[in-house]
Amino acid sequence: MSNLPLTKQVVVDVFIFLAVCLPLLVVMVWGEPVQSGFWCRDESVRYPYKPDTVNTSLLLVMSFGGPFLVMTVTETIRAALKTRLPRRFRGELLSLAKAYGAFLFGVAANCILTDTLKFSIGRPRPHFIDLCKPNFDKINCTSDDLGLDRFVLDYECTNTEVDHRLLREAKLSFPSGHASLSMFSALFTIFYLQLRMEIKFSHLLRPTLQLCLIILAVLCCVTRIIDHKHFPSDVVAGACLGTVVAWLSFYKIAHKLIPTIVPDKQPSKAALARATSVESEPQTPTPLLRPERLVLNQGNNYRSSCPVSKADFANNV
Repeated sequence: MSNLPLTKQVVVDVFIFLAVCLPLLVVMVWGEPVQSGFWCRDESVRYPYKPDTVNTSLLLVMSFGGPFLVMTVTETIRAALKTRLPRRFRGELLSLAKAYGAFLFGVAANCILTDTLKFSIGRPRPHFIDLCKPNFDKINCTSDDLGLDRFVLDYECTNTEVDHRLLREAKLSFPSGHASLSMFSALFTIFYLQLRMEIKFSHLLRPTLQLCLIILAVLCCVTRIIDHKHFPSDVVAGACLGTVVAWLSFYKIAHKLIPTIVPDKQPSKAALARATSVESEPQTPTPLLRPERLVLNQGNNYRSSCPVSKADFANNV
């Protein structure tokens, strides 16, 4: 492929990526969740507010920096061990840009789906009452004379010690963004290692690295429940969403862009051994390939050796 078509393709892909990220930016900055409401006597939304064990900054560093580090080290080692020419070395390192570009596109798609569900559903978090502090003096929590619980839609948060961003986040419980992003990042990296990491001196190094990645993602998901940020159903939904998007992003996009085998002009030792074994085997003679003159001569000799008929014998006598 020439440089001009490649440059055009990169420009088009960058433009599409920015167009995909633009709605995400608009929703995160100016979006407001729907007013979903809550049950007056619902104890599941009355947990105390706690700080994040895995805050957003740490999540972004691990989710973006971890895959980039793994891909950089893997592609550099592959290029150093399997290539000799500078042109082929640059071609091998180009796989890094393709893999991480597909990863970034998958992250954008995953975040768009997650935030779309968050703002469309508007489920209160487990610490919603503690953070919002609605004025229950103005809320009638009994629906009738039987004293049944009432679902409240018309309320006003009275907590003035927190900013509007935290109050908005208190209504974005389903699905878990931490769970979806951490699971997407871990599984995309696991799929990448399965495709590109070639280990000949150990059978357990690659699965051990993959196990560490999935453990980190699971721990991030668990902390969202412990910190009263999400319900278990929120975390499960976010993890499932991240898993589906990671599989689609890798096997439908990245797998077609990243080469799986580095071409080598010299035949391998195994191929030479197979070729030698085939040539050394005894060949079975094929009579059908004998020269035509030899076949005709043998046919005449056969007819001359056959006994004559009675009529010919009588004529000869």
